[in-house]
Order: sequence, then structure tokens, then C-alpha cells
Amino acid sequence: MTHQSSPIPKPASQCCFRRPPAWITWLLGVIFLLDVPVVLFLALFMWWAVTDNAPDIPPGCSFMDRCPDTPGEHVRSLIFCLGSILLWIVFAYSIYRLLLACLDARESADSRRATIVVTSVLLLGLSAVVLWVLPDWAYGRPLFPEPFWNTARIYSYAYFFAAFLSALYPAYFAVRTRYYRYVDSLSAHVSQ
Repeated sequence: MTHQSSPIPKPASQCCFRRPPAWITWLLGVIFLLDVPVVLFLALFMWWAVTDNAPDIPPGCSFMDRCPDTPGEHVRSLIFCLGSILLWIVFAYSIYRLLLACLDARESADSRRATIVVTSVLLLGLSAVVLWVLPDWAYGRPLFPEPFWNTARIYSYAYFFAAFLSALYPAYFAVRTRYYRYVDSLSAHVSQ
């Protein structure tokens, strides 16, 4: 009679929280390092456009040839800088929650499904609103009569997608960190 070994059960860490692959972390890290200068360069051009196309800027003034700042210019600069930072944080956190819902099976399937739907709708809706509003706001006029792929839209969309791409790495890295914290706490619990 042949001895049949029972299948080895998977550790709890694998069945409850799938391990995010390390190679994706390295790939996203390299993309992040290459993407940050692009984001800063495009942000400079966008800020330039916001300043030069402001409706209350005095004649002969520009981003490079400064004149006394108007109150509206201060508000626009704050909106652009703080709005960009806030948008990046929202994207990074939403991607983080989306990845957790896909990899961490400790919550119920319904809860994970609801998280995936809500974060996906948030990401798509926010992206659509920003891509619709940003070019017109930055260039101080409606761009609808112009051809769709004009320079203003290209700069705006390139800035948006570069900023979105840079949010992938911190979100994925945070998921990996949470996974290792979970594994450490699990092994500490087992050793006790």
C-alpha cells in the first residue's frame, strides 16, 4: 500500500495576503526616479502658462519678466501648487487602496469588491474632471474651438499623466511594506 502524503497547507500569510512581487517594486522605482524630473519640468511649464495667461496680468508682464504680483496671481499659484500636491496624494492613496483590495484577502469579498469599484470610479472621475478643466484654466481661455491636440492640451495632459505615473511607486511600496509588517506580526504570534 503506497503512502500518500497529505498536501502541505499554504501558510496563512500566502492565503490571506498575496506577496507583491519584488521586481515590480524595482521597475516602478526606476520609473519613479526617471519620472520625477519630467513632472517638475512639466510643472514649470504649466505654472508658466498659468501666469502668462492670467486675465489680470498687466501688459508686458510674464513669468520671466515679473511685475508686481496681483492678488489673483497669488491665488492661482496656490491653487496650482496645492492642487497638484493634493491630487498626487489622492491618486497615491487610491491606488494603494485598490492594490490592497486585490492582494489582501483578510476582508470579505463584498467589501473588497466595493473598495475596487469605489476607488476605480474615484480615479476615473477625478481624472476626467482634471483633464477637462486643467487646460482651459491654465491657459485662461476655452480651448474648445481649437484643434483637440493643440500645444496647450498636450502640455496639460502630459503633466497630468506624468504626475499619475509617479503615484504608482509610493502606492505599491506602501502595499509591500504593509505585507511585510503583516508577515512579521504573524510570525511573532506563531512564535509565542
